[in-house]
Amino acid sequence: MDRRQLLAGFALAGVTAACASNSDESGNGSTTTRDGGDTSGAAVTAAEPAPATLTSAAFGLGVASGDPLSDRVMLWTRLATAPAAVGVDGVDLAAADPPPVADGSVEVAFDVATDEGFTDLVVSGIATATPALGHSVHVDVSGLQPDTWYFYRFRAGGQTSAVGRTRTFPAADAEPEQFRFVFASCQDFQWGFYGAWGRAAELPDVDAVVFLGDYIYETTFGDLSPDAAGARVWATPEAFTLDNYRSRYAQTKADPQLQAAHQMAPWIVTFDDHEVSNNYAGDVGQADVDQPDSADRRLAAYQAWYEHTPIRIDPLPGDEPADFAELRVHRDFSFGSLATLFTIETRQHADPPPCRAGGDLNSDDGPGCDEMFDEARTNLGDDQETWLVDGLSSSDASWNILANPILFAGLNVGTADQVEYTRDTWDGYPASRRRVIDAIVGSEVKNPVVVTGDWHASFVLDVKEQPGDAASETVMPEFLASSISTILFPADYSAANPQVKYFVAEHGYALVTVTPEDLTCEFHYIADKWDPATPISHIDTFRVLDGEHDARPV
Repeated sequence: MDRRQLLAGFALAGVTAACASNSDESGNGSTTTRDGGDTSGAAVTAAEPAPATLTSAAFGLGVASGDPLSDRVMLWTRLATAPAAVGVDGVDLAAADPPPVADGSVEVAFDVATDEGFTDLVVSGIATATPALGHSVHVDVSGLQPDTWYFYRFRAGGQTSAVGRTRTFPAADAEPEQFRFVFASCQDFQWGFYGAWGRAAELPDVDAVVFLGDYIYETTFGDLSPDAAGARVWATPEAFTLDNYRSRYAQTKADPQLQAAHQMAPWIVTFDDHEVSNNYAGDVGQADVDQPDSADRRLAAYQAWYEHTPIRIDPLPGDEPADFAELRVHRDFSFGSLATLFTIETRQHADPPPCRAGGDLNSDDGPGCDEMFDEARTNLGDDQETWLVDGLSSSDASWNILANPILFAGLNVGTADQVEYTRDTWDGYPASRRRVIDAIVGSEVKNPVVVTGDWHASFVLDVKEQPGDAASETVMPEFLASSISTILFPADYSAANPQVKYFVAEHGYALVTVTPEDLTCEFHYIADKWDPATPISHIDTFRVLDGEHDARPV
């Protein structure tokens, strides 16, 4: 199956507790902490949640942390029993996975310590998990020391979660010698096991995981597994409702190898299309053409995404119950003076991909049209684009990394004589892309790099000042990592694309190491996605030197 066949198949087919270091400003929880996490301060007493009767294994979806700053980090869990095994015929997940309590809210204690045994507590508090947000818990733990590793856990109803490991980033004026992060995307549960995450969780010295979208998939294809592998089947039909999307996150997050990857380091997460529906933009689904009729589906999907993501969104937009009509997902993270990571999303405020009317609605591949080159078209929206341009232009970091869900550099998926575009990528929004590139070139942004997901194959590309013009100056490298498990796109378009320096269609992830002297990107590939114990088959490495704009193989 290639990219076009897969797209055709798609066409057919917690309460937030924001805790200050010494006060409960949010009113949603209570916290006991040593000021600034100072290990020489007074002892912290473990908070005790109110009694609650929960089903067994109420922490079956694991724990996670995310959005690390120099003095704080988000902690996440959701009270929900891990789903039962799903057979080839599927099961009713609502029946197999009852809610943790019949109704009402649950007090959940959270602990943060400098040691895995929690003998040296630095924070302990109470958050409230409510039915309105699926009994999810989001805790913004502040007052922590910069550039420090911590351990965390949750407790409720006499049960204790798994232990996660997280960290704060260095202070803005610090000069760290190294920043290492994994980036990945596209982990459709039904297409294979998460052996890639199992191998990533074994990596040493990883400071963060950057996830670039397609954490779940909305469409069901049935049993796709080889006979000996065992089925990985979605328990519900195609997702449209909040319960449908919650079910898919529950199945995905119950996977032990994915849980291990969440427990090793904080995650920085954005979304792409399949968290809602294939190739959607705003409220316009791929098959809508000019008729926006997907609002209810998008709002349900965004709520489920928030409920299962360790992201800092405070306050949630609107009044209670929370309104998910708009989420500020774009944000930046500084690892001292060494690197700044600009995280974006390209769906929420995007104009629909161009040239759809009267065309093949099963795919957004094809030639350009006048609409595509409209200067007003955007995939970022005005606010996010202004934020990104201003942030890049004013950055003092040694390396400036754009965490980007969809292919940026451009790719001719036709021939040299008949150019075609994948109009759901940045190729469908050339004016918006040009404004970002102009900001990088005009402000002489230091060491810009793009890391990307979505394509289901790995690339290294030159981002040209004029995409599509091979003679144009190279502005920065783009590293695109293949999918964790989703079906590969093996078509190699290198012959018609001189900006493509590397292409491999195998499953895996990428590991980036940043130092003052260089940035290296290692593509780690697994041998067999249907084997949870799969080894790494090979690693291909590229390097960018400080002050240069192109990547070279190592």
